[in-house]
Amino acid sequence: MKLLKKFFLSVATLATALFASPSAEAADVCVVSRESGYYTSLAKHIVRWLGQESIKADFAAKDGLSAALSKSKVAFLVGYGQVSDAEMKTIRNFCSRGGRLVVFYSSAPQLASLMGVKCVGYKAAEYPGQWSRMNFNMNASKGWPKSILQTSTVLQRAVPVAGKSRVIATWSDRAGKSTGEPAWIVSGYGYWMTHVLLADGDEKEKARLVAAMVGSIAPSLWNYAQARKREISDMRAMKAYAERQVKRPGEIHAVWDHSGCGLYPGNWPKTMAVLKAYGVTDVFVNVAGAGFAHYPSAVLPRSKTYEQEGDQLKACIEAGRKANIRVHAWVLCFTATRSSPAVLDSFAKRGWRLKTKSGKLSEYLDPSNSAVRAHILSAIDEIQVKYPAVSGIHLDFVRWYEQSVKPKDAAQVISKFVASAKRRVARPRWFTTAVLGKYPQCVGSVGQDWTSWIDANLVDYVVPMDYTENSNTFEEYLKQHAALKTRARRTIAGIGVTANESRLSPLQVINQIRLARKYNMAGVALFDLDRTLEVTILPYLRLGLW
Repeated sequence: MKLLKKFFLSVATLATALFASPSAEAADVCVVSRESGYYTSLAKHIVRWLGQESIKADFAAKDGLSAALSKSKVAFLVGYGQVSDAEMKTIRNFCSRGGRLVVFYSSAPQLASLMGVKCVGYKAAEYPGQWSRMNFNMNASKGWPKSILQTSTVLQRAVPVAGKSRVIATWSDRAGKSTGEPAWIVSGYGYWMTHVLLADGDEKEKARLVAAMVGSIAPSLWNYAQARKREISDMRAMKAYAERQVKRPGEIHAVWDHSGCGLYPGNWPKTMAVLKAYGVTDVFVNVAGAGFAHYPSAVLPRSKTYEQEGDQLKACIEAGRKANIRVHAWVLCFTATRSSPAVLDSFAKRGWRLKTKSGKLSEYLDPSNSAVRAHILSAIDEIQVKYPAVSGIHLDFVRWYEQSVKPKDAAQVISKFVASAKRRVARPRWFTTAVLGKYPQCVGSVGQDWTSWIDANLVDYVVPMDYTENSNTFEEYLKQHAALKTRARRTIAGIGVTANESRLSPLQVINQIRLARKYNMAGVALFDLDRTLEVTILPYLRLGLW
């Protein structure tokens, strides 16, 4: 018992070191989202990144712009593509009081004029990976990153105005060739980005970038030398903790690849080499859905990714075979996500799309429609015929849309589909399904009675998406999964490293894996395969746990 108390005390001490309370006053920095949904999520990522650098930032919605700016020194404006006269007056007053801005993806001429920037129009990428890296010319000794990886597909292009602003970062493509296109411009009133900061990886550098911007405007809020000292101390503590972990033979170490293109688009061998080095055993690669295929399908609409990047499933399987990593074709079932507008329209004309409770068409498909089910099952057949070396079929969105009208036998409809899919998956391939972690709530909400699938031997493994930052909540999920030992052995716990619902530190990931072992799960699956996972998480797992 004493040893156990000592262990938890050491974990608590490490957590305190890694997540110290931000030092800045709450009113010093604000992040304002003009629109809900997508831009709000981006704004909250900025709040999180600032917090990682011990800078407390307040989040505000559109209606809170005036109040937020009245108390702040630095304001990040997200989603302000256009600005009203009233908003512009508020922003001008803020700047006249000495406040400074960080503006993303705007084409507002009044805002651009204030910032000493000239907007030159919207532009979409002309080829894959055209804007894949931001290269900075700022002083690295003051904390500015040299470069940040991010693949942007569109820009609101802008150029500096002589005597008022200058370019501090330009875009380069995937091959490292500079496009000459400004990524960031600085002026006397702050910073201007031609796109937005995406939560698609390289998050450590993005955190440092936003912190360096705050520090350049208000030096009392962030000092690089102090931040670096703290970072080194945290890394040493984390390394020591990671090295104390032990491996568990036979455990499944899976990752979900949401992009379907790996860590290095166009270079699956490099991605697989990285994963092999870090002890990954399985990859769920997102290559197909009702409305797209990243391979030359005769059943599903071929995606833009396939047309531009080539056959992703073939490349992934070949690289996985050489690295001795199992590759599972991840198939999105009852959703038309990633479909082109034309494909969505065709699904609507065929009566495939579900309506919401308010009567609007959704992007989800009707599981009770026999033609929809046949469409997905045909894709499963095709994958196995075209790619006999594929290690498994991994189904996702095997459920109803929560906001749709559902029949009384909603769960039975889904279970029958799973049984039909299982019969089509030829051995020795695995048949796995991603499922919602909240059981039994998911039976009523989306018709997903996945524990019955295990009990009826309809799946080899379920992979519940247990995405949470709360260790107690995560453990409650695991207790339910392990209600029967037979279920625990057939469950791969899904951990949301960089999910919408959760963003985890190395410490949190290690401790969630430890909990999965405590409840005898078959292994874990990490979401998502991105730069953050590669640089921030996997190296620590390999020090002891994997």
